[in-house]
Formats: sequence, structure tokens, C-alpha cells
Amino acid sequence: MMTTLLTNIREQQPLVLNVANLVTMQRVADANNVLGASPLMTDEVAEAEELVAIADAVVLNTGTLSEARWPLFVAVGQAANRQHKPVVLDPVAVGMPYRAQFVTRLLEMIKVDVIRGNAAEIGWFAGATVAGQGIDAHDTDAHVANAVNAAQQTGATIVQTGVIDVITDGQSTRQVTTNSPLLAVNVGAGDMLSGMVGAFAAVTDDYLLAGETAAQVLGQAGEQATAQGPNQPGTFVATLFDALYQLAQAEVIA
Repeated sequence: MMTTLLTNIREQQPLVLNVANLVTMQRVADANNVLGASPLMTDEVAEAEELVAIADAVVLNTGTLSEARWPLFVAVGQAANRQHKPVVLDPVAVGMPYRAQFVTRLLEMIKVDVIRGNAAEIGWFAGATVAGQGIDAHDTDAHVANAVNAAQQTGATIVQTGVIDVITDGQSTRQVTTNSPLLAVNVGAGDMLSGMVGAFAAVTDDYLLAGETAAQVLGQAGEQATAQGPNQPGTFVATLFDALYQLAQAEVIA
């Protein structure tokens, strides 16, 4: 099935519309592109309806927030809901007061299908605290419970990233383990994954599978890049994109 989804992306070339984190926009676009998807970014409310109409999925990333961008998030999200396009939310640093208020308001206005975040971000949806205050970084059971709780609270499929990635819809839960330390310290890796989830969600309505497959593909690419070395942050990024491309072409997932 994972191979099938990679084939579907390559053959269908789904268009993924992003309201992007301006810091990581290029990497998100590149990750989608090497998989075979077509990335498109927008920062204009006036074109929301027409761009969603040609898109196969929408990714909303709150990494670069301002009140001026609020109408854009709402317009794109509501257009996607009306047109029955999958919506992926990446709630960057949602625990901070303004961002929490922004996301709370947004979820009152739109329905999201998938939420991708780290344990602290996902914990906010579950009402939990992470790392020292509630959930220990190495407590796998607690991290699974954190993600399941968030899925049940939001009605969305959760893709929670960390040492072990947890993907759950609140009923079924899957885990992906990746041994690639440089992924964790690479700014933009999470945003890339959110964009990839959008690409996979564009070719299947099984969002649990879409999230799991995206995590596996990025994780395996990270492991391949680590194995090739040298393990330096700058070189790692270039090698990571090469590995993603090779996986997409070879359609081989271990």
C-alpha cells in the first residue's frame, strides 16, 4: 500500500496548496516536488477560492503568524471545506498565547482532517504538558496517549513526531521509529513532513495511512542520508532531498 501511494503521487502529480511558514517555504516545496507532487504557495486572500479549486490538498502552517494573515487562513480553509479537499494543519508553537488563540479561533471556523506537530504541540490539543511538566520525552506510552487524546478531542487524524512518530485517528494507532538525529535538529523538517502528509492525503482518503506513509518516507530518507554522511547539518539537507527523490523513484519502503 505504501508503494501504491508513492506510485499514485508520481502518476497523479497532486497539487498541494500551502499557506506556508515563510521561513521554511522552499524546503516544503522541494520535498513535495521530489516526491512527484506539485507545490503551490499563496499569500493572497483574493485567490483562495480559485486556487483551492485546482488543488488536491491544502496545508495550513502557522509558523509565520500575523493578524493580517488571519483572513487568508480562514478563506483557504473554508474553501477547502466547501470543495471537500483535505486540510492539514501544522500548529507551530501553538502553546504560546497568541498562537493558541489563533488556532482556537481557526478551528471554530474550519474543519481540519490532519494535525501534524511535535509532542508539545499535540499535547496542547490534548490538554497535556510535555517534557518535565507532564510527559517525559522517553515515555512512549504517554506519548501515544497524548496523540490519541488529541485525536479524540479534535476529530482529526494526528501525526505526532518525535523519537517515535505516533499516527492515530483516536481508534487505530501506528508508530514509526526513525534513527536520524539530524532530522530533529534541522529547521523545517517538521514543516516538510506536513507538506508531505498533504501530498499523500491528496491521493487517499485514508488519512491514517497518509500520515504513516509520510512519516516512513521521510524517516527512511533521513536514515539513508545519515548513512551516506558526512553527518553535518548543511550536507545532510542536500543528501536528504537526494534520498527522498531516490525513494520516490524506486518506490521501495523497507
